[in-house]
Amino acid sequence: MYEIPDFRATRMSRRMALALLGATAAAPALAAEPYPDRPLRIVVPFPAGGGTDIVARLVGPHLSAELKQPIVFDNRAGAATVIGTEAVASAAPDGYTLLFTSSALTANASLMKKLPYDPLRSFVPIGSAALHPFVLVAHPSVPVNSMKELLAYARRNPGKLSYASVGAGSSQHLGMELLKRMAGIHLVHIPYKGSAPAMTDLLGGQVQLMFNGISPTLPHIRSGKLKVLATDSDHRVPLLPDTPTVSESGVRGYKVTTWSGLLAPAGVPTDVVARLSAAWAKVMLSPALQKELTERGLVPHALAPAAFAQFLKDDRDEWAKLVREARVEPE
Repeated sequence: MYEIPDFRATRMSRRMALALLGATAAAPALAAEPYPDRPLRIVVPFPAGGGTDIVARLVGPHLSAELKQPIVFDNRAGAATVIGTEAVASAAPDGYTLLFTSSALTANASLMKKLPYDPLRSFVPIGSAALHPFVLVAHPSVPVNSMKELLAYARRNPGKLSYASVGAGSSQHLGMELLKRMAGIHLVHIPYKGSAPAMTDLLGGQVQLMFNGISPTLPHIRSGKLKVLATDSDHRVPLLPDTPTVSESGVRGYKVTTWSGLLAPAGVPTDVVARLSAAWAKVMLSPALQKELTERGLVPHALAPAAFAQFLKDDRDEWAKLVREARVEPE
């Protein structure tokens, strides 16, 4: 079992911290082991600049310092994260090629009829990093200023508004399709190949709405280029305390949870997993890193390997339920 932390918290819970410290203490002393003795490559199966990539690059310097080796990031986007994920699944299980990914890993199990890897069995969890609240934003031309006004406008004007996502089956797509179903509204889906082009068209008014991560969206909210309407989490986000959740705004029970974390290919030696997870635990307990994450609207959510493995299983089941409820057909 696992708990989704209160989004109002800006620091890791005491229980989570103690669990990570316990995992660190339990890891064998491997200081004399040769691993790692060369740079590590972390594959991010998304374009640069998106929410998952931002977290990877925040954590990267801390992890590099702890492991005393450089870390090279490899953005391998495409095919709804399948290209980059498959590259890691088929990589040598030596601990030098790792995957930093998101809930796309578990969601794809329900969105695709066939994957070239098993989302759970093809990987060894190292540790989770953060939860990613999304904000629903609108172009200023949309004649609404709140989520309740949006729902009323969309019901009066079915099919008039379009929304952007980073691709079919993405968290943004599924989240909006679930909202459409629960709220009884009709919006037109416009998929893009990544957050950056989607945001460009949203800012230009080619599309009117989008669910997106807080970190890359906040500057546009603060500048007035986008209207913020609601968040998709079950609690208000500390960086946007006056922004209600979708559930608060009339769609009771609505919640979508996305995350990011680090995994290795299946078959990595247990001592290497122990070394990586111990380093990960120390890094994620760093007050400096937690501050960096919370300042970008993220929620520190570090789990040791066993807890992360259970989290992934539960998350796969939750996404399967969401896909069914949103009536999205697997491709």
